Amino acid sequence: MQELFAELTPPEPGRRPFRVVHTADWHLGKPLGDLSREPEHARFLTFLLQTIAAEKADLLIVAGDVFDAANPPQSSLKLYYEFLAGLRARTRCRALVVAGNHDSPACLDAPKELLGSLGVDVVGSAGEPGGCPVFRYPDKGAPQLAVAAVPFLRDRDLRTGSAGQGEEQIRAALAAGIASRYADAAAAVAPLVEAGAAALATGHLTVGGSLTSDSERDIHIGGLGSVPPAVFPPVFQYVALGHLHRPQAAREDARSRYSGSPIPLSFSEADDIKELRLLDFSDGRLVAERGVAIPPSRHLVRLRCDRTEVAAAVRSFAPPQAALPTWVELTVEGEAAGDDPFATALEAAAGRGFEVVKVTAAARAELFRAAAEGARSRGEIEAEAAALDDPAALFARRLDAEPDLDPTEREGLRLAFQQLLELHGGGTRSER
Repeated sequence: MQELFAELTPPEPGRRPFRVVHTADWHLGKPLGDLSREPEHARFLTFLLQTIAAEKADLLIVAGDVFDAANPPQSSLKLYYEFLAGLRARTRCRALVVAGNHDSPACLDAPKELLGSLGVDVVGSAGEPGGCPVFRYPDKGAPQLAVAAVPFLRDRDLRTGSAGQGEEQIRAALAAGIASRYADAAAAVAPLVEAGAAALATGHLTVGGSLTSDSERDIHIGGLGSVPPAVFPPVFQYVALGHLHRPQAAREDARSRYSGSPIPLSFSEADDIKELRLLDFSDGRLVAERGVAIPPSRHLVRLRCDRTEVAAAVRSFAPPQAALPTWVELTVEGEAAGDDPFATALEAAAGRGFEVVKVTAAARAELFRAAAEGARSRGEIEAEAAALDDPAALFARRLDAEPDLDPTEREGLRLAFQQLLELHGGGTRSER
């Protein structure tokens, strides 16, 4: 986690680099099923503030999805504003917050004038094509870093729809729209780069070849899916990305990096090591980069057992240590008439310092029996079982069951469903 890129070179002696903390995908207000994550988010924000102070960071970048819903609960807004107030009171660090697909641009933008007086810049919406908000740090007169602040780009930001467009036409228009937006961003920072500043861009989207998890979904209307790293012009030394929850660099371009979410947002992220990214800029270039591991305040753990062994499997589990009790997802295979594996698991876990919060069982037994019979591979069956928790995948399966739909009607229904997910923050379904 403390690696430095081999090609990076140190700054000139005597000049302090400009230090940036890159984070994203806080998803304040997101529950796990009906369980609140607020205690975990509060501990993360405390750690973030402590790290910024200890590292003497100059700028915090939050690359989208501050909140999990367009209308976040008051408790989530309170966490957000208290953190920003603490940032102002305890450090000299500025902040730049851009919207993600879960954020309401209007909600983020509403207090931007007030937050600006506290050293917090906010970009909720992309604005008109042909321009890009550019922030100069640490000051406008002699910036060391120029940041092209590109938030989540919505369908209306990228293309003008017309009747009869097919899926491939929509994909092509979306991809071209994204490339155009980043070309505009590059043009906006170019004069500052020529004057000696480094350049960074933000983004909230999927870059091809990156690893996803169950807590994400396709974020572009029309099903664009992902873009190649080539959409980010070479003028940018670093692209601070949000949307994917696993910390990672783009496979074909190490400049483009996801900080990942600060806490595991689903059990598919149970084994992820969450982190912040620290970046040092000096003399017009990125001179150092490293990850800082975020200590987990709660562990998510997946267990699997036969239906006849639920009690034994739960009793033998030794939870890892953290400030908050471990949450367990139990996958039960096989059948036994008349029993309740969830009740059995709860009884076996009582007083053992962890909680069984999800049990996946009989609804998927037929899928795994098909694998055992050799009709399909186990990998295919597991993928199909995972898709049962994905609303978009379920809707796609339902569309596939209607062969008489013409392509235009099918695409219209799919777009409408994607828009509903966008509006309501659709995610995976937790079975208990």
